[in-house]
Amino acid sequence: TFKYLYICLRTCLRADNRKAQEQRLTGTDHREIVVRCIHSLVKSINHAVAHNPDLVLNFIILDDHSDTPGRNSLECLQKKAKCDTSIITTKARGQGESLLQQFKYARERDGLFYFCEDDYLHEKTAINEMVHFYRHVYDMFDTHLVLHPQEHEFLYIRSLYPSYLLQGENRHWRTISHATHVLFMHSDLVKKYWDYFSNTRYVGDRSRRRKGVESRTTNRLFEHVPGFAPLPALAAHMQTERTLPPFFDWRPLWEENRLE
Repeated sequence: TFKYLYICLRTCLRADNRKAQEQRLTGTDHREIVVRCIHSLVKSINHAVAHNPDLVLNFIILDDHSDTPGRNSLECLQKKAKCDTSIITTKARGQGESLLQQFKYARERDGLFYFCEDDYLHEKTAINEMVHFYRHVYDMFDTHLVLHPQEHEFLYIRSLYPSYLLQGENRHWRTISHATHVLFMHSDLVKKYWDYFSNTRYVGDRSRRRKGVESRTTNRLFEHVPGFAPLPALAAHMQTERTLPPFFDWRPLWEENRLE
């Protein structure tokens, strides 16, 4: 089931990037976080390539006008991926523009997509497990679904709703109705529910950003198709303590992805 998988990574490595000025979770600068997170993603891609000979993987880096050192880092990491890769400079700067560009890219293709941001630290098995779980559920129930690689704290504090738990090959999966724009899904959903994606262009736009929030865009997918997050998490959002998945020790994974 499903021949193609596209991993779309949105990134921006510029000294003037707002994120670069923030106090970060790890005590390192933003560039170090991005490099380690992308390194972990590449390792997960290579693991999936090795374990899915029937699946054609494509790694697309959507680069929001990184500076020269940042671009050099991206090209170095790109070379480590054991699949077709490309770096595409976004048409315009900004989070919303790169979100919209990746979804337009998916709308024109047929296959599984993993829409990812550059500050998610991945387990080596992450992509492989998402592929297998997606295929398994689709084969059983003939329905597309939406996967998010981690839970969020707000599911335990602000949005307490019942969940089903499914037994996967290596972990449980919890039904969810909330996620960020980091999503594993099929391009058919982008085509069918394009209205839920088009307003992501407003993410980062101070005057209209409410139009682009998840609750008004991609979270609406959960009104139509089931959504799941893995337990334990398969990736960790390395932004703040509050964005980390609950009960997840990220430090060993962080150290594993150090680049000399």
